[in-house]
Amino acid sequence: MNNARRFYRSWHKGRFHSFSVGYKETDLWIGVDKTYEEMPEATLQFITRLRQQLEDYIKQNPVFLTSFKPVNDPIAVGIVRKMLDAAELAHVGPMAAVAGAVADQVGSFLSYEFGCREVIVENGGDLFVKVQQPIVVSIFAGNSPLSGRIGLEVPAGNYGICTSSGTVGPSISFGKADAVTMVARSGALADAFATYYGNQIRQPSDVRSILNSPLHPEVDTLLVIIGNTMGTVGKHQLRILEGGGNDESY
Repeated sequence: MNNARRFYRSWHKGRFHSFSVGYKETDLWIGVDKTYEEMPEATLQFITRLRQQLEDYIKQNPVFLTSFKPVNDPIAVGIVRKMLDAAELAHVGPMAAVAGAVADQVGSFLSYEFGCREVIVENGGDLFVKVQQPIVVSIFAGNSPLSGRIGLEVPAGNYGICTSSGTVGPSISFGKADAVTMVARSGALADAFATYYGNQIRQPSDVRSILNSPLHPEVDTLLVIIGNTMGTVGKHQLRILEGGGNDESY
């Protein structure tokens, strides 16, 4: 894993106790309101089992890994079920939801096993967020001059906050946006819809047409950054940040 490319993890203000866990391609930064000595190892064992579930399913159903369209499997369970359902709603392939779905599962695990009241799980820039006080999440948008200068404030509650980019990172996007950030009720949904909307942004003029279209009912907020152009629509308040992310972000 190349942790240098995760520099945005240093933007958090220290509100949370934090640790990192990695296994294969999964690379997590985790913030919690209380920590225990055994928490990192327990989290590692959990994501190891989670990855094994996905790998076993893909061996039996390789189309799950490669499809850019929803895949039907009425008997799938667990994380696979969540990814399939999110992909169906967003009209994308199921792997578009994988980072958000993993963040969801780990966040729920920490909440249940350790009684955490506040949890952030960041998986390649995709977030599971469970907070009891409002929080501002800063948006990393690659080489855009707006990167780290824009944030979304979310109130107390549980959210998935995920970003798709056509210019940053290894994930496949058919668009050219520097960042398309979604807030939804789960990471799997936010991740899948970030891909869906991100695929549609190929030039700055696309931002207006996307924002003028009805927002999908499964999505709370959409924020788009491409170069110098930015737009947002939805329930959550936009915040302008002054310190490259590190003054107001989590």
